[in-house]
Amino acid sequence: MPRFEPGRDAHATPRASDAEGGRAALRARRSLRALALRVSIGICIAMACALPLQARDGAPSAAQVVDLKEVSDPQISPDGSTIAYTVETPRPAGASNLRRIWRVASDGRSASVELAAPDAAADRMPRWSPDGTRLGFLSTRAAPDVDTTAPRASSQVWATAADGATPRPLTASAGDVTAFSWSTDGTRVAYLAIDPPAPERAARLARKDDAIQVGRDAQFTRLWLTDANGRNARALTPPDLQVQDLAWSPDGRTFALRVSDEVGLGAMWYRSRVVLISAEDGGVLVTVTARASGGPLAWSPDGTRLLYGQLGPHGHTATRMVYAPATDTHVALATTWPGTLRTLQWREDGTLVGIGLRGVRPQLLAIAPSDGEVVELVELQGPVRGLSLARNGRVALAHGRADHPPEVGTLSEADMLGGGHVTWLTDTNPQVRAWPLGQVRDLVWTSSRDGRQIHGVLVLPSDWRPGTRLPTLVQAHGGPADAWLSGWLGSWHDWAQSLAMRGYAVLLPNPRGSYGQGDAFTSLARGDWGDGPFQDVLDGLDALQEEGIADPARVAIGGWSYGGYLSAWAVGHSDRFRTAIVGAAVIDTAVMALTTDVPYEYLPGYFGNVLEQRALYDRNSPIRSAQHVTVPVLVLHGEDDRRVPISQGEQFHRALLVNGTPVEMVRYPRGPHWFEAREHERDVLERVLGWLDRHL
Repeated sequence: MPRFEPGRDAHATPRASDAEGGRAALRARRSLRALALRVSIGICIAMACALPLQARDGAPSAAQVVDLKEVSDPQISPDGSTIAYTVETPRPAGASNLRRIWRVASDGRSASVELAAPDAAADRMPRWSPDGTRLGFLSTRAAPDVDTTAPRASSQVWATAADGATPRPLTASAGDVTAFSWSTDGTRVAYLAIDPPAPERAARLARKDDAIQVGRDAQFTRLWLTDANGRNARALTPPDLQVQDLAWSPDGRTFALRVSDEVGLGAMWYRSRVVLISAEDGGVLVTVTARASGGPLAWSPDGTRLLYGQLGPHGHTATRMVYAPATDTHVALATTWPGTLRTLQWREDGTLVGIGLRGVRPQLLAIAPSDGEVVELVELQGPVRGLSLARNGRVALAHGRADHPPEVGTLSEADMLGGGHVTWLTDTNPQVRAWPLGQVRDLVWTSSRDGRQIHGVLVLPSDWRPGTRLPTLVQAHGGPADAWLSGWLGSWHDWAQSLAMRGYAVLLPNPRGSYGQGDAFTSLARGDWGDGPFQDVLDGLDALQEEGIADPARVAIGGWSYGGYLSAWAVGHSDRFRTAIVGAAVIDTAVMALTTDVPYEYLPGYFGNVLEQRALYDRNSPIRSAQHVTVPVLVLHGEDDRRVPISQGEQFHRALLVNGTPVEMVRYPRGPHWFEAREHERDVLERVLGWLDRHL
């Protein structure tokens, strides 16, 4: 792929510290550009030249993109013969997505088979018993021959024979089961279940006497044990301890748990700890770390070491660690590897295998638990939606490619040593082969700010030829501690392929603060969400213009969450963009810090105490530059967004109305921060496509 080394743009964005003269020059340029735009629009109308871009033959509608099935969580049987995995199918009219478990032979000699389930049931989280004779899973299906007078929650652990015959429930929990694990000998099952409301509170809820005392009326998740036939269930942890993850030691004597003293995402992400407890009586044996990250726990096959995650000093980075209880020693993994670890699992020989992101490319890695050193095994073609290992070393993974959404494939040890030929086993979305998908290219350019390398992805129409300038969208990712990956880029929130199939170029930058270049690079967003990351984006845009790809007169910016933030920031600090799409965006960082459902750590990790650092928060708030926005803006926001409350979108919408800026806002009833309803997802993608056709 080409390597871009652009110089600093002569029209780079003024920074907050610039003199008033710089701001006046920006306003003058905007006035001239607005005048030129009005003139050019008038000329085009008179000459009938304002024609919309034409979709390539066979380009899918927004509905067809949203209706793609999602493949994830592949679990290979211990002997490596069969892979169970989850398929999620969108459904219309507000219905929950259909979740089903499928099985496929790892040698590819037979077609995938769906585990039969009632229409209303949702199945997920397939997990093989240690001997491979049974497949456990979570399901909301109704249990046969169950005492209906006893309280029984919807989500329970079920098990079926390896061939999918005679599924039976293993639990009858009064609270929904959220996770489970087999004992190594297969005789017991441990599971996590949410405590139901106490009878007195349940009665109050039933009569709508449902006042909530903040921090007091939480329902905790507890660890339970039962035998493998679903009998003799007992709670192992107390009712006031939240259990978020479990790992059962191979000898069956110890549980590693990630726990917190509070319920909620803030506690789960930022205020949890890892402890070892006795599997006999639940007594705490040792605290492994008081600052656990969200990474899963896993014991080595011999039970001598535990994989866990250690939260970084400011909450937006984490280090994977290995703990040896016998010697009370900890080893940090991949500390010198220039990327970001995603997921790890133990191999039978005691090494770790997993996925990491370097630049925009996922890498299959082997890591030595003794010293944390990394060996890159295979460069993958796109995002990974789960992996697992068989005892023979075979790896099963759900993996996306540039020309296809994630499917289930395998890699043998020989494949890994020989360069990584993935054997594909499923074909869940065959229709995409008929789509005129865009070209996907990896990019690297140099920051004009400090000379750092900045990575990104470029998607172009399939028939693009050098020298042809295109209308261009810059789509910023969420986070900011997140990243774009090279690979499949088609969904309600990944707009690149839908736009490329309609004649657009799409730049997907990973500016400072992103994953993929180590913790130090991710931490560069501390104290600076706007100026530094945005200049990295402009440098990438300069590269596309110098390459003759982006049409400078037809450039837009858009994104969701932090991507929406950076889009709102862009049009308040630059005249390079004709329009912006601001989805679920942080607009006033100080207000957001006190109203989000993760109030104490997320934004304070970047900007400090909101009461003490108000000036820093304000300098990093797009609302402070709303008066400079002159181009049309589309605001999209879910009404039930607790991560970024809808009041953030409302602020920006109303500020632009006061400013006289062309602006539209779309509210999505019941919509959380990350949409789940098919009709909302379709509407977002349709509005993005329509908005850009109108304004570019």
